[in-house]
Amino acid sequence: MKNKEVVFELYRCFRQQDVERFMQLCSPSIIWQQNHGFPGEGTHQGPSAVMNKVYKAFNFEWQRWSFIIERVLDAGDDIVVLGYFTGTNRDTQKRFKLAASHIYSFKDGKVIKFQQYTGGPKPVNQAIPKVGMAEARSLSAAIA
Repeated sequence: MKNKEVVFELYRCFRQQDVERFMQLCSPSIIWQQNHGFPGEGTHQGPSAVMNKVYKAFNFEWQRWSFIIERVLDAGDDIVVLGYFTGTNRDTQKRFKLAASHIYSFKDGKVIKFQQYTGGPKPVNQAIPKVGMAEARSLSAAIA
Protein backbone atom coordinates (compact mmCIF):
# COMPACT_ATOMS: atom_id res chain seq x y z
CA MET A 1 0.00 0.00 0.00
CA LYS A 2 1.37 3.43 -0.95
CA ASN A 3 1.72 6.14 1.71
CA LYS A 4 -1.13 8.17 0.23
CA GLU A 5 -3.41 5.12 0.41
CA VAL A 6 -2.39 4.54 4.03
CA VAL A 7 -3.51 8.09 4.89
CA PHE A 8 -6.94 7.53 3.35
CA GLU A 9 -7.16 4.28 5.28
CA LEU A 10 -6.32 6.13 8.54
CA TYR A 11 -9.24 8.52 8.01
CA ARG A 12 -11.48 5.51 7.36
CA CYS A 13 -10.27 3.97 10.63
CA PHE A 14 -11.23 7.11 12.53
CA ARG A 15 -14.67 7.29 10.89
CA GLN A 16 -15.45 3.63 11.51
CA GLN A 17 -13.64 3.32 14.87
CA ASP A 18 -11.40 0.58 13.47
CA VAL A 19 -8.82 0.66 16.28
CA GLU A 20 -7.13 -2.60 15.30
CA ARG A 21 -6.43 -1.46 11.73
CA PHE A 22 -5.33 1.99 12.94
CA MET A 23 -2.73 0.30 15.17
CA GLN A 24 -1.45 -1.75 12.21
CA LEU A 25 -0.91 1.34 10.05
CA CYS A 26 1.08 3.26 12.67
CA SER A 27 4.55 2.73 14.03
CA PRO A 28 4.44 1.56 17.67
CA SER A 29 6.39 4.74 18.50
CA ILE A 30 4.30 7.18 16.42
CA ILE A 31 4.47 10.81 17.61
CA TRP A 32 1.08 12.54 17.26
CA GLN A 33 1.07 16.33 17.70
CA GLN A 34 -2.38 17.80 18.23
CA ASN A 35 -2.82 21.60 18.27
CA HIS A 36 -3.29 23.51 21.51
CA GLY A 37 -6.97 24.23 22.06
CA PHE A 38 -8.10 21.15 20.12
CA PRO A 39 -9.57 18.03 21.70
CA GLY A 40 -6.67 15.83 22.79
CA GLU A 41 -4.23 18.73 22.54
CA GLY A 42 -0.55 17.97 23.06
CA THR A 43 1.99 15.40 21.96
CA HIS A 44 1.12 11.72 22.25
CA GLN A 45 3.30 8.69 21.61
CA GLY A 46 2.01 5.34 20.41
CA PRO A 47 -1.21 4.38 18.60
CA SER A 48 -3.03 3.51 21.84
CA ALA A 49 -2.34 6.99 23.25
CA VAL A 50 -3.67 8.55 20.02
CA MET A 51 -6.90 6.58 20.18
CA ASN A 52 -7.39 7.10 23.91
CA LYS A 53 -6.35 10.74 24.20
CA VAL A 54 -7.19 12.24 20.81
CA TYR A 55 -10.04 10.30 19.21
CA LYS A 56 -11.98 9.89 22.46
CA ALA A 57 -11.48 13.60 23.23
CA PHE A 58 -13.01 14.55 19.86
CA ASN A 59 -16.08 12.46 20.64
CA PHE A 60 -16.31 13.90 24.17
CA GLU A 61 -16.03 17.58 23.16
CA TRP A 62 -17.68 17.50 19.73
CA GLN A 63 -20.76 15.77 18.38
CA ARG A 64 -21.51 14.88 14.79
CA TRP A 65 -18.04 15.91 13.65
CA SER A 66 -16.07 15.03 10.55
CA PHE A 67 -12.91 15.97 8.71
CA ILE A 68 -13.45 16.79 5.04
CA ILE A 69 -10.46 16.20 2.77
CA GLU A 70 -10.08 18.83 0.06
CA ARG A 71 -6.60 18.04 -1.25
CA VAL A 72 -3.81 15.53 -0.71
CA LEU A 73 -0.21 16.31 -1.63
CA ASP A 74 2.20 13.38 -2.00
CA ALA A 75 5.81 14.25 -1.12
CA GLY A 76 7.09 10.69 -0.87
CA ASP A 77 7.76 10.01 2.81
CA ASP A 78 5.47 12.91 3.77
CA ILE A 79 1.80 13.25 2.86
CA VAL A 80 0.06 16.61 3.35
CA VAL A 81 -3.71 16.69 3.72
CA LEU A 82 -5.65 19.95 3.41
CA GLY A 83 -9.22 20.13 4.58
CA TYR A 84 -11.54 21.21 7.35
CA PHE A 85 -13.35 19.98 10.44
CA THR A 86 -17.10 20.44 10.78
CA GLY A 87 -19.29 19.59 13.70
CA THR A 88 -21.10 20.84 16.76
CA ASN A 89 -19.54 21.80 20.07
CA ARG A 90 -21.17 19.55 22.65
CA ASP A 91 -21.27 22.25 25.40
CA THR A 92 -22.46 25.24 23.37
CA GLN A 93 -24.35 23.39 20.61
CA LYS A 94 -22.73 25.81 18.13
CA ARG A 95 -21.75 24.50 14.71
CA PHE A 96 -18.24 25.11 13.45
CA LYS A 97 -16.05 24.80 10.38
CA LEU A 98 -12.28 24.93 10.94
CA ALA A 99 -9.61 24.77 8.24
CA ALA A 100 -6.78 22.37 8.97
CA SER A 101 -3.78 20.72 7.42
CA HIS A 102 -2.24 17.44 8.49
CA ILE A 103 1.25 16.18 7.74
CA TYR A 104 1.89 12.46 7.97
CA SER A 105 5.51 11.24 7.94
CA PHE A 106 6.33 7.65 6.97
CA LYS A 107 9.11 5.14 7.43
CA ASP A 108 8.95 1.62 6.03
CA GLY A 109 5.26 2.00 5.13
CA LYS A 110 4.13 3.01 8.65
CA VAL A 111 3.11 6.43 9.97
CA ILE A 112 5.83 7.62 12.34
CA LYS A 113 4.62 11.19 12.91
CA PHE A 114 1.47 13.29 12.59
CA GLN A 115 1.44 17.08 12.85
CA GLN A 116 -1.75 19.13 12.83
CA TYR A 117 -1.90 22.79 11.77
CA THR A 118 -5.05 24.81 12.37
CA GLY A 119 -6.12 28.32 13.20
CA GLY A 120 -7.43 27.03 16.54
CA PRO A 121 -10.84 26.03 17.80
CA LYS A 122 -12.43 29.49 17.30
CA PRO A 123 -13.56 30.70 13.89
CA VAL A 124 -11.19 33.39 12.58
CA ASN A 125 -13.84 36.12 12.63
CA GLN A 126 -14.32 35.55 16.39
CA ALA A 127 -10.59 35.55 17.10
CA ILE A 128 -9.91 38.92 15.42
CA PRO A 129 -11.06 42.02 17.36
CA LYS A 130 -13.43 44.36 15.56
CA VAL A 131 -11.79 47.61 14.47
CA GLY A 132 -13.74 50.80 13.85
CA MET A 133 -13.23 52.89 10.71
CA ALA A 134 -11.11 55.50 12.58
CA GLU A 135 -8.78 52.82 13.91
CA ALA A 136 -8.62 51.19 10.48
CA ARG A 137 -7.60 54.51 8.85
CA SER A 138 -4.96 55.10 11.54
CA LEU A 139 -3.59 51.61 11.08
CA SER A 140 -3.62 52.00 7.32
CA ALA A 141 -1.75 55.32 7.54
CA ALA A 142 0.81 53.85 9.93
CA ILE A 143 1.54 50.97 7.55
CA ALA A 144 1.84 53.19 4.45
